[in-house]
Amino acid sequence: MNLKTNPQNRTYKLLIIIFAVIILAFCILPVCNYFRGSTKDYGRLYRAGQSVLSGGDIYVKGGQTFQFLYPPTAAILYALMSMFGLLPMIIISVMTNVALWIASIFLSVYLTTGKVLRQHPLLYLVPTACCIPFVWDIFQLGQPNLLLLACMLGAFVCLQWKKEWHAGVFIAFAASLKAFPILSLVYLLYRRRWKAALSTVVFLVVFLVVVPVPFRGFQRNLQDIKTWTKGMILCYDTDSLSQRTGRGYSWKNQSLIAVANRLLRPVDAFHSKSNPVYVNIASLEFKHLNIIIIATAMGLCLFYISSMPRPAQRTLHTDSIEYAMLLILILIFTPLSFTYFYVWLLYPLMVAVNALLSMTYPSRLRNLAFIWFAICLLLLSFMLPIPGFRWLAAIGSTLGACVLLLGGLGWKLRQS
Repeated sequence: MNLKTNPQNRTYKLLIIIFAVIILAFCILPVCNYFRGSTKDYGRLYRAGQSVLSGGDIYVKGGQTFQFLYPPTAAILYALMSMFGLLPMIIISVMTNVALWIASIFLSVYLTTGKVLRQHPLLYLVPTACCIPFVWDIFQLGQPNLLLLACMLGAFVCLQWKKEWHAGVFIAFAASLKAFPILSLVYLLYRRRWKAALSTVVFLVVFLVVVPVPFRGFQRNLQDIKTWTKGMILCYDTDSLSQRTGRGYSWKNQSLIAVANRLLRPVDAFHSKSNPVYVNIASLEFKHLNIIIIATAMGLCLFYISSMPRPAQRTLHTDSIEYAMLLILILIFTPLSFTYFYVWLLYPLMVAVNALLSMTYPSRLRNLAFIWFAICLLLLSFMLPIPGFRWLAAIGSTLGACVLLLGGLGWKLRQS
């Protein structure tokens, strides 16, 4: 018995040591950047927090570009974190992200298998390794996407445990920090998780309207929400996407909206004022382009819905695949979907790895599934900062990986 378990124990220990070294490096480098005078997005988030503490404006007015792109609730969170200075805020952020990364891995394993520990080593290793570049960006820039992922996974666990009100709290908190997780509300309504949907709406109001009041006052907070909504949610035209003029349509944004704009009308794919580069294969009018975007989105949603089992046939296993597909759809539909957003693929990739491990070996089906998974990873790799890769990213390689991953998981869901 010991002869069989000891090698696996050694594998777990080795993985833990490697993971600890990576975490240490990820924590040290943002602090080193601070002493070199480069704070990335930490500096911008710190200034937003300080503006809240001093009673200043969070968002600029008069048509200028926002310096802070998140809802007012996020500004309150950064105000609390910035009370002790920029360096303590960076340290708090990186330590929090360490806990969130570990929690996200374990929550993903639990949702996939029903257990947390003693699963196949590849289940921990492969998805985590694939998402390291995205996690790296989060640590270096100070983005909150690991927190959003942990909230969504926590909500899924609560749904499994039939604690729908708690699930709504998690989703509402995530949506109050960055808006795009609110897209999961459509899933809750479709699956008739009425308590979870109601909880999401109620607590979203609490987080957006009530929580900032002690810091901003009621009227001023409502004005902040109005300014943010007009500047971010309703900002979409031929030149600008959610306050990101030019950059919103650049190769780094892999959302359906951005990729469709790059491919179907002449948009500078590399956001270069001196030497614009175009990758479009058509030159459609903006209104016609948006019809195609809506039709494509509806097609993906119909595929998702058609893949779902009927309520009487649902199991924890089918739910785990549904949740993974939901995260992918949210990534596809959110207007801004930069590199660090794809840390959300940690869970869908884990579901895919678990499906591969559960297949009979050797078999033709397993070989085909392995090729499918390898192509997904190859397409994801084109987001890495390697010369030549950004041309493939410009035509939507990451979006293609998400669609391919969605299709494979949908097929698996139909077979379950």
